[in-house]
Amino acid sequence: IEWQGISGFLPASQLSSEHYPRVADGDKDKILTALAGLVGKHLAVMMITADQKEHKLIFSEKGLQEKEEKEEKVGRYQVGETLEGEVTGAVDFGIFVKIEQGLEGLVHISELDWGLVEDTRALYKVGDKVKVKVIEVKDDKISLSIKQLKENPWTEAGRTYKKEQVVDAVVIKYNKHGALASIQEGVAGLVHVSDFENEAALRQTLSLGNVYKFKITLFEPTEQRMTLSYKDANQK
Repeated sequence: IEWQGISGFLPASQLSSEHYPRVADGDKDKILTALAGLVGKHLAVMMITADQKEHKLIFSEKGLQEKEEKEEKVGRYQVGETLEGEVTGAVDFGIFVKIEQGLEGLVHISELDWGLVEDTRALYKVGDKVKVKVIEVKDDKISLSIKQLKENPWTEAGRTYKKEQVVDAVVIKYNKHGALASIQEGVAGLVHVSDFENEAALRQTLSLGNVYKFKITLFEPTEQRMTLSYKDANQK
């Protein structure tokens, strides 16, 4: 392939179905003859490798065709639509859901549930049927959400809790700033390490899975932000 005066390579395996040499017995000479028929033709291709140091430029005609076909499929969906799909894979950053043959969308880990998700594989298995909401359609990619089909627990929490209130909360996670404690499913706030002498003291006082009393020191349900104080709720 010559592109802008530069020579590149288009592997036979990257040809479109229209141009792929169909040779029944796999005879290399016949394949070469078939490929020779492409000399002088202009092809629509996409660049898949460009390595200046190695002087390597590789193109794909099939990849462009597949991309265009996928863009056409994706273009049939609208943001806000609710769909049914099948889980095809679970990875650290989310799950992949097949919504039609040849088209998968990603549900990012942040869109799986309103609560804290540590392990996507513990929630979903390949073959699970799920309902999803389309939240973004861009080029040949479609992004999905499962949690947006459920009521936002922060909305309910906004009607139930208020700043300065003392509440019971379960410690669900440690992080570099302190600990996260949940006052109800899907609603958690930060207990800052500054409430304690140091990080070790925090972990010694607050055990994962245990319930303690905290005072809500910041509560912004519309922003899904909350901070909790152990010290303020347990002063003697």
